[in-house]
Amino acid sequence: MRNHYDALVVGAGPAGSSTAYHLAVQGRRVLLLEAQRFPRDKVCGDALTQRAVRVLAAMGVLDLLPPPERMRGLRVHMRGRGRRDFTYGAYPGADSHCLVVPRRLLDEAICARAVAVGSELWDGAVVTAPIVEGGRVVGVRVCRDGRPVDVRAAAVVAADGARSPLARAVGLLPEGDLGVGVRGYLTALDGLPDLQEVFLPLDDVAGRDLLPSFGWINPTCASEANIGVALFRPGYEARAEHVLQNFLARLSTGSTGRKALDGRLRGEWATAPLRLDFSPGRCAGDGILLVGDAAGLVNPFTGEGISYALESGRTAAEVIDRGLTRDPTRPDLLDHALLLGNAYSGVLTAGRRSAHRYQFVWRVLESTFDSERVPFALCRRALLLPEGMGELRAHRAIDDVAGLMAPGADVRTDLLGIGELMASAVRDEWPFLARLAMSSWGDPGVPFRPALLLLLASHFGDGGARSRIKMGAAIELSALAALAQLGVEDTPTLHSSWGNRFAILVSDLLMSKSLHLATDGGPEALALISHAVTKVCTGRMGERQHAFDVRMAADDHLSLVESQTASSFELPCRLGAVTAGADPEHVGALASYGRALGVAFRLTEDVRIITGAARPTDNAAGAALSEGTLAHPVLVALQRRPGKLTSLIRRGRLTADDVEEAAAIVRDSGALDVTRALAREQARRAAAALEELPEGPARASLFALVDHAVGRRVPERPRFGLGVRVAPAPLRPL
Repeated sequence: MRNHYDALVVGAGPAGSSTAYHLAVQGRRVLLLEAQRFPRDKVCGDALTQRAVRVLAAMGVLDLLPPPERMRGLRVHMRGRGRRDFTYGAYPGADSHCLVVPRRLLDEAICARAVAVGSELWDGAVVTAPIVEGGRVVGVRVCRDGRPVDVRAAAVVAADGARSPLARAVGLLPEGDLGVGVRGYLTALDGLPDLQEVFLPLDDVAGRDLLPSFGWINPTCASEANIGVALFRPGYEARAEHVLQNFLARLSTGSTGRKALDGRLRGEWATAPLRLDFSPGRCAGDGILLVGDAAGLVNPFTGEGISYALESGRTAAEVIDRGLTRDPTRPDLLDHALLLGNAYSGVLTAGRRSAHRYQFVWRVLESTFDSERVPFALCRRALLLPEGMGELRAHRAIDDVAGLMAPGADVRTDLLGIGELMASAVRDEWPFLARLAMSSWGDPGVPFRPALLLLLASHFGDGGARSRIKMGAAIELSALAALAQLGVEDTPTLHSSWGNRFAILVSDLLMSKSLHLATDGGPEALALISHAVTKVCTGRMGERQHAFDVRMAADDHLSLVESQTASSFELPCRLGAVTAGADPEHVGALASYGRALGVAFRLTEDVRIITGAARPTDNAAGAALSEGTLAHPVLVALQRRPGKLTSLIRRGRLTADDVEEAAAIVRDSGALDVTRALAREQARRAAAALEELPEGPARASLFALVDHAVGRRVPERPRFGLGVRVAPAPLRPL
């Protein structure tokens, strides 16, 4: 029997078995220690998000499971505010769904895959103590078949759950800070949707909110569901049963906002601890790593933890494998903390100071739950469905224009660097904001955003990569600050007050971080950013001053567009060229290009909003008209067919039927054609400005973005051929 391994993994749940699997496929000698014997149960919600499904598919685990119950997404019930569905439809493919699989089946299947690829399993093996020499964990003492056995390894992984005796023994786990979850299986149910359901927040028998907390329903088949509650605040263990019974009573009477649900309990209710104190620094020690529940990797808003367990196990395996390659006896494992911090900056890192921070964020979620404003829609997805979402791209607020980039216009690496710098800028104060700056899965593509224009403009000079990335992060943060300001309501209500506080605080924070980064570019960079922000704010104020102004001329609206959108597009083009030390005439040409491109983009967006082509899930037309923001085609229509349209707009707070009627009037008036013509004229001006620039991949890409601004079509593959001069593409009709 071997008593020395490359790695010892304590705990054969999803995190431990994932670690063992990914190490074994690299040819490492792995011992997997499990205190119980399979099959064994685990208290859990049994839900596998799309992100977890992807990892399990890559490991070959799904083939070992009986056909599981497929869910198309998540339904969130916010007490007193209705419900919202978050589906995976935006991510087509074989894994555009989530699953519900009982842990009794799942854990055994993952462990079996780890063993199949070469891991050694000792089940019924209880770890009694770590072996520490010279301050480094070098193994564990195991009680197996009633006999103590010392087993050593170059690396040890604690995957032994929220209480993690191993992590506690080596000083990586603090006392207390445990919440509690209670779950059971109800049968003889009907009317279960093909969605996981989460109910926020829970209350006690006296009707007081318990934050953070939630209840869930995860269907395991057409007539049975895993149902339970989670209370994350320490000290709630004694109240869990009362909260559960109150939740079940509300379900049975239909007072949760869904159809009444009642059934029979199969088996017994079971409880388990929940850890909500993820802190990257305590996830790695000398010779030991923490993964999964032991590391506190649990989403405090939905309870999801399996995807984090699988991924953290994979990360630990990568760190150990890399460390063993460099030093087979004492591998350096400290990268694990950095990688986990980068991967889970956002929802999870807030656990370090969860009590007050989560209280505030929960209040914001509740008060803005029915708001269609972009900042709150992004916040909802980043907090409620971070597993499997692409952050900004999931909201369709930013297009991926990778197919428009000419060969040689390599911007991906710099964009990733900009995203990481943005995330690091806000990670300490408000970690979940970092999720708005980074993509959580796969290739982020080339998003059409300010940093892209800055990077392309910088190709016309010879500035260094460091300054490009810093300036790119600065203008991205300023753009997000402006986006956050859109969440402020001019006439706040009782519910919107938390949202307004959030929007103002976030905007101020992002703007301060932007200006701090911009100092690297010197006084000129600061002046350019400050000037652009001033113009955008002035334009926004003018827009609000003209809210519901049916007598406003279309030309006056164009002036506001030039102050807001045009300035936002001009800034990255000018700043990128200035940062790179481009010739003055090239700086001027790029600035002119940005202004015209911005106007063309905004006018096209106005058309798309009226026709329903822009961000269809946001009810953008209804939100704009209800707030009195009159787009260019609306103003043209008011001049042509004032009557009914005027009365609708002056009414304010339009219903869905009112919005459709107003949009129909605009469409029938011919106003859309007028706006399209103006957008195409601005696009031609942008293309003409580019004629003053030298040929090359950057200019070709900028030409393609002109076409995109008015057409919004992106080819699946790059449209450019190598070695071919690229002329301006003909503008396609909208």
